[in-house]
Amino acid sequence: MNNKNPNIDQQLQNKFSEFAPMPAAFAWDQLDAKLETKATKKRRFVLFTSVAASTIAVVASSVFYFGGQSNEVQSENNKIKNVVTQNNQNNKIDDQQVNKSNIPTQIEVAKKINNSIQLQPSSAVLNNSKQNSEIIANVNSLQNEEVVNASNEISSIFNHIVLEDFNAKQLEIFPIYFGNLLQSTLITLKPQEPTKRNLSAWAFEVGYDQNQTSVLYSATPSLEKYIHKNYLERMKQSEFALSAAQLHFALRYKLSQKWSISAGLGWMQNRTQQNFHFRDSMPATLAQGNTADAFGNYPIFGYLGLGPEVNYQGISNISMISVPVGAIFEYPLRKNWSITSEALVQANYLTAQKGNTLNYHLLSLQDINAGVYRDLLWSAKLGVGVQKEISNRAKLGARINTQGMFTPLYKQNSAVQNRAWSVGLSAFYVWRLF
Repeated sequence: MNNKNPNIDQQLQNKFSEFAPMPAAFAWDQLDAKLETKATKKRRFVLFTSVAASTIAVVASSVFYFGGQSNEVQSENNKIKNVVTQNNQNNKIDDQQVNKSNIPTQIEVAKKINNSIQLQPSSAVLNNSKQNSEIIANVNSLQNEEVVNASNEISSIFNHIVLEDFNAKQLEIFPIYFGNLLQSTLITLKPQEPTKRNLSAWAFEVGYDQNQTSVLYSATPSLEKYIHKNYLERMKQSEFALSAAQLHFALRYKLSQKWSISAGLGWMQNRTQQNFHFRDSMPATLAQGNTADAFGNYPIFGYLGLGPEVNYQGISNISMISVPVGAIFEYPLRKNWSITSEALVQANYLTAQKGNTLNYHLLSLQDINAGVYRDLLWSAKLGVGVQKEISNRAKLGARINTQGMFTPLYKQNSAVQNRAWSVGLSAFYVWRLF
């Protein structure tokens, strides 16, 4: 059977070979919008990728460049710190070598150094690396000249210009880090050691003396006949040294580096121990044609039989208010130590007497409260010792001293001249006023 109909596929192909469907108008608009969106996303991706790559490259370069440079700056700062510290330690000058006329020049040098070395922010360090390198080079080049001289002059100024609690200074370098990349340097003045204040010439002193005391007896040449022949021997055998204490307060005025004058007020007490146990002859006196001594005694021209027995053991006390005036010498030694000596004259006013003594005419006991001693006694004090300056204002010291009376204890026109003397140790504290 013959198939008269051609292939269906071929027929359809022939029929629609020139067929072109016409899409709707809104379809073209939707297609254009989709194509534009894809192009925009592609451009954004390319732009973001470029920016990220550039940023990574810049950061990597900064890390490599500034990381190496911060290590160099830190190394140079450490060199400067070592140089300045060693120069300050090796260039201490004596107080007496300071020339006050150079102080304005030294202050200008200090100001120049202070103005040239300031705390800079981190950005300034990064932007001015070349300038920092030049400053470091200048400091290294001036190591043996200007830096040494400037440190000496600054140390001199701070050691000798004294203002209240001002202390000597020296340069100190502090590196400051801002993360791992950024660094700055702070150079400050640090305390070096306390200096001596320019204090007032006036000082206050308090002291205490503890001495061994004794009394020396001698006869007035023109009145020897008024004294019992055995009196001096009895006193020598029966009176023993005891103690002499003194507490004083004084004001000092400094005349020079070594010399001062002093005036003050003190309290003094002399104590002697007595032990009388004897029986001696009675004196025979003659009043006619003779004058009496201070105690109403007349000259002795002979001796009778034995007199009453004397038996006494006790302590006699003499208390005085003293006004010492004199000079003090100080010779400085090392480590705040000095040798000190004093020479004082004291006016002593008797305030109390207690005890007994031996009458030089009759060899009998006599109460010393019965107007036996003078009211005013002049004495001298000499001492030498050492003292230590424990602070800028205070000194503490000790001296070996001796004290003795110029005037006799007994009243004027007495046939016996008795003078007290003592040897001992004194301690004192001096506080300098502002």
